[in-house]
Amino acid sequence: MYIEYWKLDRKPFENTPNPEFFFPAVEHSEALNRIEYVVNENKGAALLTGDYGCGKTMLIRKIAASLPEEQFELAYLDNPRWSPEELLQEILFQLGEEDIPEKTLELGRKIGDTLFKNTENGKETLVIIDEAQQIQSEKVFEELRLLLNYQLNDRFMLTLIMSGQPELRERVMAIPQLEQRMFIKYHLHNFDYDNTRDYINHRLRIASAKRPIYTDDAIETIYRHTFGTPRRINNICDLSLLVGFQKKMEMIDSNFIKSLI
Repeated sequence: MYIEYWKLDRKPFENTPNPEFFFPAVEHSEALNRIEYVVNENKGAALLTGDYGCGKTMLIRKIAASLPEEQFELAYLDNPRWSPEELLQEILFQLGEEDIPEKTLELGRKIGDTLFKNTENGKETLVIIDEAQQIQSEKVFEELRLLLNYQLNDRFMLTLIMSGQPELRERVMAIPQLEQRMFIKYHLHNFDYDNTRDYINHRLRIASAKRPIYTDDAIETIYRHTFGTPRRINNICDLSLLVGFQKKMEMIDSNFIKSLI
């Protein structure tokens, strides 16, 4: 609706985890590099936490999108409200398996066979659990720990990434056998003012903005209102572009942002 008015080629502030819009803030870049190390060097497991809306899913999707298909088999689970059996069934399904068993013992054997087959075919197996704070059963955490027992003499047969809100870290820390398997544990924070400004400008550049759209005081007001949370920034910026278009504004300033809050 407003794309042509602002001379953009797409909406810059959609709240979808499009890896093209990944913003390399210092913390996000460091988390990305560490988790990619775990994946590429077969280090077992990584734990990523952060408050809601801080960019965890975007970061995880960025990693998933960068995986060479010829090298990796990926299971990406983002609604983890399963029983232990459902967890293993979903992993097998996403890894392309058919004739999936129902009983835990048989599922464990099938998982082992699948991981060994992938290894024999020269492929790494990556399991990503996003929104993992939603896991309701402690037995599911136990099954995740057991997945990391599938190893050869010199390597893991599976890499596990778990991502979620801060309470996930507390739950993992309460299970020493699982916590000790986490090669890295990284917590993301919201942006400071400088990152907020750069984030807004970065997304506008990706959307091919030809000129500045937000005044400095508008960005400062956005930062104060959103506390530097990317999801909140996206919401207020998207709304401001829409209403700014309707009002035929030249630039978006602080007073206008305040009128929308």
